[in-house]
Amino acid sequence: MRFVLMALGVLFLANIARAEVAENKDWRPVDSQNLLLIKTAYGDVAVELNPEFAPKHSQRLRDLAKAHFYDGLSFYRVIDGFVAQGGREEGALPDWPELKNENDRAAEGLAFVPTGSPDLYAPEAGHVGGFAAAQNSKTGRAWLMHCVGAMAMARDTDPDTGDAEFYIVIGPGTRYLDRNLTIFGRVIDGMEFIQKLNRGKRPINSGVIGDKAKRDPIISITLAADLPEAERPAFEVMRTQGQAFADYKTSKQVRDAEFFYRRPPEVIEACNVQAPVRRVGEPEAMP
Repeated sequence: MRFVLMALGVLFLANIARAEVAENKDWRPVDSQNLLLIKTAYGDVAVELNPEFAPKHSQRLRDLAKAHFYDGLSFYRVIDGFVAQGGREEGALPDWPELKNENDRAAEGLAFVPTGSPDLYAPEAGHVGGFAAAQNSKTGRAWLMHCVGAMAMARDTDPDTGDAEFYIVIGPGTRYLDRNLTIFGRVIDGMEFIQKLNRGKRPINSGVIGDKAKRDPIISITLAADLPEAERPAFEVMRTQGQAFADYKTSKQVRDAEFFYRRPPEVIEACNVQAPVRRVGEPEAMP
């Protein structure tokens, strides 16, 4: 009985996979040009880039991956409950000029699907293409949210100083960074390997791990499109505009199973209901 909640979630996702039948209207393939593969000492991590919100940052990551820029570097600043940061650490990058921030964009034209629940950090929260996003109808702007798994560009005080320093959100309390830094992707597989990274201590040099021997290496970062087709992993993301995702959200919002003798309020947070992902060839979607 203690595993009732886990079983309910697995059953729901398994039913979604079986219901797909011959059609694929509820799922979309991840473009190999937007699939970034990070090899760590613990396992492989897949990140979907988001050129719809951050086209220049997405292209920068493609270019850096093609140049093997990150290969052999490390996750040198990892703060428990906050972020895992990697990249050049310090020093100039003459071949990689600083990027103008892409912290938000015009909301017009986006297929924004609201959660229907209030949000602490934005007038309206929801999803665009599987990514948790927010928008403000008064300003006409939309932006991606700092949910666990979000991948963004670090910078200096000037908003337009990002270049090659990235971070991945590993804790839930980072939404205050929304619209201040450019999110360009999200982890869609292998987040458990990012969570295994060795931590620094935030009060000591802002979490930078001083002993380089204790830093976990970035073995490589590769764009899937640059691999031979037979070697590329393939993923599908549930379409956030479809009925399957609407049902998925309802399953998270309405907790009316017998297990809940004290029924939770019927609210959801966009960060907690990002679109499920599955690896092509596997029978069940990943929550």
